[in-house]
Amino acid sequence: MTRERALILVALFAILGAVAWSVRPNEVTAEGRVDRITSELRCVTCQGLSVKDSLAPSARQMRDIVAQRVAEGRTDEEIRAEFRASYGDWVFLSPSATSWAGLMWLVPLVAFAAGLAVALARIRSAAPSVAAPPAHEVAALRERVAREEALDLPQTDGAE
Repeated sequence: MTRERALILVALFAILGAVAWSVRPNEVTAEGRVDRITSELRCVTCQGLSVKDSLAPSARQMRDIVAQRVAEGRTDEEIRAEFRASYGDWVFLSPSATSWAGLMWLVPLVAFAAGLAVALARIRSAAPSVAAPPAHEVAALRERVAREEALDLPQTDGAE
């Protein structure tokens, strides 16, 4: 086995090990759930920060509500639905891909595809298209080449 193949195998096993390690089941604590949910919610006072990162009193109240709902045993989706009902989709820092706000995720992709199409169209139009010449022009060129080759041939009349 060559050294390159051995390195490839080691890298492949390292990648497989990392994937296996990342998908292992792990217990999520109540505090971990509170942190995850509050990092998704927008502070209503600061608006640019998550509830988890904000020091505003309203953010503290929202964190307390999330902690209380987690302690009551509600699911993450139930807690998100409660905040969605109170504040609308605006309260989430990243909009849902299934709502109207999800169009925000599509606009860059559509713009990229349109730019790529325009670039390809310009490249194709800038490249000269080479069409085959008509048959009568090809025949005329062949005759001309034959005549010029006949003129360039050395004259052999045995005088050497």
